Amino acid sequence: MKFNYPVLTKPEKCQHCKTCIAACPVGAIKDVDPRFELDMSKCATRTDCFSCVMHCKGHALILKQADTTEKINIVVQ
Repeated sequence: MKFNYPVLTKPEKCQHCKTCIAACPVGAIKDVDPRFELDMSKCATRTDCFSCVMHCKGHALILKQADTTEKINIVVQ
C-alpha cells in the first residue's frame, strides 16, 4: 500500500513549535526530545493525508511516499 509520510528535510527551519504533532489526525508524530518520532504504521492509515506538512510553520517538512509500515525517526537538532 502506498502512503505519504513527512520527512524533516530542513531541520534548521524547524521552529520546534510542535504544530505538526497537534495537526496529525492519527497521532503518528510523537515528541521524543530532542527529536520527533514518526510511527509510519499510523501514517499508513491515511494515504492522502498531509496535515503535518500543511501546518508546519517553518516549512521544514516534505512528503515522501512509501509502501511499508515501520517506524522512522525525524531527527531535530
